[in-house]
Amino acid sequence: MKRQLIPAKDSGTKSAQPLRRLNHHEWSAWLQLVSTFTLLPAALDSQLQREAGMSHFEFGVMAALSRQPDRRLQLKELAVVANGSLSRLSHVISRLERRGWVRRTSGPKGRATHAQLTDEGYRKLMAAGPIHFREVRRLVFDVLTPEEVKALKQVTGRINAGLLGEINLGTLARQTRERSMRESG
Repeated sequence: MKRQLIPAKDSGTKSAQPLRRLNHHEWSAWLQLVSTFTLLPAALDSQLQREAGMSHFEFGVMAALSRQPDRRLQLKELAVVANGSLSRLSHVISRLERRGWVRRTSGPKGRATHAQLTDEGYRKLMAAGPIHFREVRRLVFDVLTPEEVKALKQVTGRINAGLLGEINLGTLARQTRERSMRESG
């Protein structure tokens, strides 16, 4: 019989249920997933830096802006979409501004700061896109069968739906959560 630990009386955790340890298969899968979280972003970042002169995070910020009306988004919402803190995003926006790829603008009535992708930034993003997606294909999709790609989409969709369901990150996150839940259904 496996030993289960019972957490101390509510120590700020959501529940005081017995700890369910990971079995061997779950532990192996978890270690593989954690390795992917570490290795894949580093490989993509290195390749984009080398071939496009931008980081993976910068690419993500610019891509997020490119999908918005007027290629513009409030910094607070952009931080959510880009999965970074406001502080990190602010530094990245400053770098992108110096390169002429993004500019800061004021929101309606001068409230809230927005980032807007410039025409030059859009051209840079369009040039970097094929470089990035070629590497994504090489590192991810070329090593998977079509059935594994389908399974990957389903599994990550379910994980993301659960993660987004736990956090209130605003309008864009709600839209992302709803889309993820529809697609994983």
